[in-house]
Amino acid sequence: MGNAVLRGFMKPLVGLALVAVATTVAVDARAGGFSNPDFGIRRLGMFAVTARPDDPTAVFHNPAGLTLMDGTHFYHAQSWFFLNLGMRLYDSQGILRPEKELRPTVSVGAIPFLGFVSDCGTKDFRLGFAMYAPNAYGAALPEDSPTRYHATQALFLASRATLAAAYRVSDVFRIGASVSLVHVYLTKSWYMNRDMIPSDMDQPNDPKYDKRFLPKSETASGDMKLQIDGQDWTWAADIGFLFHPLPSLRIGASFAGGSNINLEGNVKLTDPSGAVVKSRHRTGMTIPWELKGGINWEFVPGFEVGVDVYFWHYQVLQEQRTLLSSPLYGMRELRDAKNNGNSWAWNIGLMYKPTPFVDLMIGYQQDYTPIPTQTYSLDNPSTDQFGISLGLRWQINDRWRVGIAYVHNWFELVNVQNSIGKPPANAKGHGDNNEIGFEFAYRF
Repeated sequence: MGNAVLRGFMKPLVGLALVAVATTVAVDARAGGFSNPDFGIRRLGMFAVTARPDDPTAVFHNPAGLTLMDGTHFYHAQSWFFLNLGMRLYDSQGILRPEKELRPTVSVGAIPFLGFVSDCGTKDFRLGFAMYAPNAYGAALPEDSPTRYHATQALFLASRATLAAAYRVSDVFRIGASVSLVHVYLTKSWYMNRDMIPSDMDQPNDPKYDKRFLPKSETASGDMKLQIDGQDWTWAADIGFLFHPLPSLRIGASFAGGSNINLEGNVKLTDPSGAVVKSRHRTGMTIPWELKGGINWEFVPGFEVGVDVYFWHYQVLQEQRTLLSSPLYGMRELRDAKNNGNSWAWNIGLMYKPTPFVDLMIGYQQDYTPIPTQTYSLDNPSTDQFGISLGLRWQINDRWRVGIAYVHNWFELVNVQNSIGKPPANAKGHGDNNEIGFEFAYRF
């Protein structure tokens, strides 16, 4: 590859690497929020958990909830979600192409949780520790479809190790706090074509991007594969409260502090001849702070209704910035507009105890995306979502409990026609996901 081609290529190369970091990190089963909160069968089964997190997932949902448990507990839960997405893309003339819907070949995520809680032999103090992954998601898109210029493979992992403590101040007030070690990792690959290299003079719907609709055999001579990876370690702190003004009424709130992330890793370009160009990047990000509030009311014995509201301060992400470890053809940094708004969700759920040993749950949620249509991307198809859930917990004996749950989320119709991406992500389509989960708990 000649120097002239490289000079013309390196700016969009690093720019798209930046876009990959920004979009892949946001991959989530939910429309809003950096973390998927579906830990534990109470959360999966009835959605509303903030005011009564009665298992070790309180470490994540609301650390004050650790005071709802006596003795020492071991707990494991995990859920798996499977995304179903179908869409077609608008060309420069506003025509939907191709004739058949485009679908990912693989799209699956996992949310594991392993935790311990102990009263340490005291009446009011509780200590908890957990390791879990709020996001572990992988996807693949066909290499012979127009989406290959947006993404072919992506893997994103966000994991935490959290130490939490809680104290029952009185019969009506409890407080808890936690600190977490956070690890973030991503890798992604996609193609660029020499005839579709973006420039600052391009309009998003430039007809040259219509070349992506050609068969791969006709574009292979100009297709270049781009791969990027990055990781970072950081920390986060949360605080939570529980208030019981009446024995049947519980009010909870939790604040999750934001974190700064600086992803560092490699950028690798392979052209059709097999020649490789390598670089490194450092991309700054911010995990936004989050506020959760909830109410749980046992309005008659054996029946609970819960309501939760979540808020994420995603407005902090207005621009993404990438620094290069060494200048590439005079470039030292790149900036990319994100223009995110804030995001919020509300959840309502019902629990019924037909016996003291069985919990039956049902829930409904609505989740509102922070991503405007202008910066919509195919590898992060985040739109407003709606969901329903069913859950069951069975207390086998004084020590063992097991549970299962099912969640179905569906997306608001996608119809983006003002994308500023290069190539544009103008698309029309639909999507949903199915999530299944289980738990088992042991009390020593």
